[in-house]
This record gives sequence, C-alpha cells and structure tokens, in this order.
Amino acid sequence: MKILVDFLRLVRFPNLVVIALTQYAIRYGIIFPFLLQADLNFYLPESTFALLVLATVMIAAAGYIINDYFDIKLDYLNKPNQLVLGKSIKRRHAMAMHIFINAIGLAIAGYVAYSIGHPMLILFQFVSAALLWYYSVSFKKQVLIGNLIIASLTALVPFTAGYYEVAVMFDNLPDLTGVPEDINMIENLASLLFSIKFLLYWISGYSLFAFLLTFVREIVKDIEDIEGDEAFDCKTLPIVFGIPAAKKAAIAFAVLTLLGLLFLEAIQFMGKDWISFAYFFILLTLPIIWVIYRIVKAEKKKHYFIISQAIKIIMLFGILYTSIIYIY
Repeated sequence: MKILVDFLRLVRFPNLVVIALTQYAIRYGIIFPFLLQADLNFYLPESTFALLVLATVMIAAAGYIINDYFDIKLDYLNKPNQLVLGKSIKRRHAMAMHIFINAIGLAIAGYVAYSIGHPMLILFQFVSAALLWYYSVSFKKQVLIGNLIIASLTALVPFTAGYYEVAVMFDNLPDLTGVPEDINMIENLASLLFSIKFLLYWISGYSLFAFLLTFVREIVKDIEDIEGDEAFDCKTLPIVFGIPAAKKAAIAFAVLTLLGLLFLEAIQFMGKDWISFAYFFILLTLPIIWVIYRIVKAEKKKHYFIISQAIKIIMLFGILYTSIIYIY
C-alpha cells in the first residue's frame, strides 16, 4: 500500500487529475455548448477522446518520473519531505516505469492520431515527451528555457483537447453543411467556418492564460528553490540576474495576464454578461492582483511557496469557468 501511495506521489497524481479535468473541461465546457448552438454533435468519438486524455496523462506522468530521477540530489535539498525515489521506489525501477509509461502513452497517442486521419498529430505528444526528457536532463537548469518549456507544455494541454475536435470538424465540413447548391447554403458554410475559427480562438485564449500563469509560477518556484539550485550550479533566472530581477519578470507576466482579463471583462460588461463578469473579477482578477502584491512583498521561502500554490488555485478557477459556459 505504501508503494502505491509513493508511486502516486511520484507521478503527481493530483496534477494528473487536473490535466484530465482540463481536457474534459475544454470538451464539455467550450466545445459542447458551441456544438449545441450549431445543432451539431461531437465528431471526435467519446472513446477516442478518452484515449487522447489517457495518452496526455501518461506522458505527463512519465515526465514527472524522469524529472525526479535526474533531480534526486536537488530535491533532497529543496524538498526533502517530498522525496520518494531512493526510499520505497528505487531509481532503476523509476527509469523502467518512465520508459514503459512513456511508450504506452505514445502508442495510444499514435493510435488516436491515425484513427482520426491525422497521423502527424502524434508530433504533439512526441515533442512533449522529448521536451520533458531534455528539460529534466538539462533545460531546467538554464535561464528561462526550462520555464518556457513547462509553460508551453501546460498550454498544450487545453489546446490539444480542442484542436483534435476542430481538426475532425474541418475534415467533415461537407457532411456538416450539405452540398452548397444555393446562396443560403454558401452563407451557412461561411458562418460555420467563422464559428469554428471563433471556437479555436477561445481554446487558444485558454492556452495563453495557462501559459502566462504557469510562466509566472515557474519563476516564483525558481526563487523559492534558489538555495538548492545554486548549490548544483543551476542557471535559473534569480541565480543569474538576481531575485529582484526575477520578481520583476514574474510581476510583468502577471500584469500581462491581468490586462488580458480586464480586456475580457470589458467585453463582458458591455455585453451585460454579469455572471461571467463577476466570476472573472472575483475569482481571477482579484486573486491575480493579490499575487502581484505578494510577489512584491515576498522575502522568505515560505512566501514564494504560498504564492505558487495560489497561482495553482487561480488556474483551477480558470478551468472551472468552463462550467459557467456549459450552464449558461
């Protein structure tokens, strides 16, 4: 039983649940309401989407394992209480787990891409797996590169869930609209194309939100872990340019996120979408303002830990907004 618990800790089980929740939130919170409005059904079968989610989760789990494998000494300094490898789970077993889980995840992803007629989409997962490996080996110790990789891979989670559905919808446009025999059908086709592109913009917006907040969180975590990282000659932003510069970078990206939210809130206000406006303002905007304030005031390791956890909660609220779209 202890080995199972430690394995779930090793693969960051709560994070994997959030990944799966995010992809299903995109499917049912954004795509499904659009399909209902357009009187359409899902073109990506439920079983196929479930396999896509499983592949995403497995590749992420393998990434967490390999990260801990290469970071065992660093983690001993930065987070000794969370260390699993070398105790109940041996390092060589962890490497075997990584290879096995990664291989299964990539095989499932390949099957999904082939089954929907887009075999090249396997590149999403293949590149992700490769980046997670090289991130663990080298990139995480380099200025900003590791931060950008993790932020990009986080953004890819919602984007992948939406893009697969949109790709299949584009393939089936003739089936969706019928043969354009008259001007009305041509107009319907143009309207549908516009709607699909608008849907892709929504998904891209979610991905951008995930990218920006994850980037802020990665910088905050680098400041939190500066002592251990410095001992192992890591070249993170706070080590190379100093904590004040790292704080300014985190604040800049947090402000950029805040400006994006304020822009959306202005649209919601003008459109009298009071529910969305209230949700954004109370659960996203105000917390981000708090995060910015706390980054400015932060001095101790525990301060940065609290900020990091707060950003995770804000991102969760961002995911849960899809339930508002679904209901209303």
